[in-house]
Amino acid sequence: MRILLFDIDGTLLWTHGGQGALQVALVQEFGLESACANISFAGRTDRSLLAELLQRNGLPNDTDHLQRLRHRYVSTLPGVLSEQGGKILPGAAELLSRLSALPHIRSYVMTGNLEETAARKLQHFDLLGCIDGIFGGDHDSDRDDLARRSAATLRERYGPQSLGDAIVIGDTPADVRCGHAIGARVVAVCTGRYDRSELEAENPMHVEDDLSDVDRLVQLLAHA
Repeated sequence: MRILLFDIDGTLLWTHGGQGALQVALVQEFGLESACANISFAGRTDRSLLAELLQRNGLPNDTDHLQRLRHRYVSTLPGVLSEQGGKILPGAAELLSRLSALPHIRSYVMTGNLEETAARKLQHFDLLGCIDGIFGGDHDSDRDDLARRSAATLRERYGPQSLGDAIVIGDTPADVRCGHAIGARVVAVCTGRYDRSELEAENPMHVEDDLSDVDRLVQLLAHA
């Protein structure tokens, strides 16, 4: 068995609604006239993003405010996605479909998104059925800690040796580093905000322009 851990945003798809949904959620939940949501999202967890958004908008970064913002964001995202849309990145849908048909492959999403918002994004683009599970950024501010938490769950589920052949697929230096943090190999893709040289600097196993060469990627991810 081989475990694959895919990032979502910038790797499998682009959405135009995440930042907008957070801005709407801040205004609606806390009665702000306007909200600042102009922060860097790439490679981060939603746990850290929500905390920073509260601070930037002059709100307490405590459990109550975090939960309120989280719930409002989760409920707001589907409507914003429907209005603003996005796209599946080249090759992603076919690749996930091909991998899901292989009995020795388990394809998971490991993302900084909240698990609920990750599921809603995948469902919106009809990708959820190809995924065996989601590990999200609900609890960890650091991407490496998210990877370690995910790895611990997978070892409990499949046995202590289950990650010996795991591969992480992502589009940011943080994706590469979190793969290394759990001893996984990493395939980086240049479909996000980082170019080839920035990704190669983190020493992934491979760097791909995108996921469009599906035959070769199935061979690489599932059989090599």
